[in-house]
Amino acid sequence: MELGLESDKKVDICHLRPWSFSKVQKAKRCAYDFYWTYVEKQKPAERADFFVLGSGVHFILENAIETVFKRCRPLNYGLLSYFFEKFKEFEPDIPYEKVKPFFPNILNYVNSQIRKIDRIKFFHSEVDLCVDMDLQPVEFNAKTAFIRGKLDFIFAIEDTLYIVDHKTNRSREFTNRVKTQLRWYALLAGAKFPEFKKLVLEIHNVRYGTVQRFVFTERDIMNFQVKLLPVIEMTEGEFFGKTFSELIPSPSSSNCRWCDFRHICPTKKRRKG
Repeated sequence: MELGLESDKKVDICHLRPWSFSKVQKAKRCAYDFYWTYVEKQKPAERADFFVLGSGVHFILENAIETVFKRCRPLNYGLLSYFFEKFKEFEPDIPYEKVKPFFPNILNYVNSQIRKIDRIKFFHSEVDLCVDMDLQPVEFNAKTAFIRGKLDFIFAIEDTLYIVDHKTNRSREFTNRVKTQLRWYALLAGAKFPEFKKLVLEIHNVRYGTVQRFVFTERDIMNFQVKLLPVIEMTEGEFFGKTFSELIPSPSSSNCRWCDFRHICPTKKRRKG
């Protein structure tokens, strides 16, 4: 039996909710990929190198920010190497030569942030946020969880909340997909921290050491909310109550490239044949 093909497991609401930005993207990309990931909960045969690299850079950055802000002392290369070795405990095959080129930009970014410490009201790294169907904050794993996300780094200065998303992309483009992801984060942050009337979202490209900024107002968030909820409702309607055989895949060069289950996908096999 090919995985999924004879499965009579129906997509339930617990498989669909809570929604994250990446989960919606996967549902829109290909129904098979979504089913294997969130219904059958299959593990990928292997993790792509760029995912491992991105995870390593995020791990190092997260620990560097936490450590430096708590100590109020600048970051150094010794600490970066230490955090890399800690990450190798989870991913022993990651080569040092792949991560090392990111060290100067990590060092510059973190040390530039600590210079603001006297002005910063509070900061958090790796922040889990979640709202219910009324877009009210709830615990990340609450039964009523509807939309959630993980923010890489947030800090507040005066009446402005800064939300930072670290990326290791080769592309320097500030794409519509990235802007949508930022709006998703703004929606969650606005619900959790309503006292801040101004939200500034920053894309920190660790590969190039650049920061691109996007400012959101309450009106921007409201407009995004109005557009997002029907998208989620439509997506749930496309999946709810269906078995694998009732789903329609969307094979393409770009969709298949990002799929973790190419090795078992019957559509991929037919295309090769």
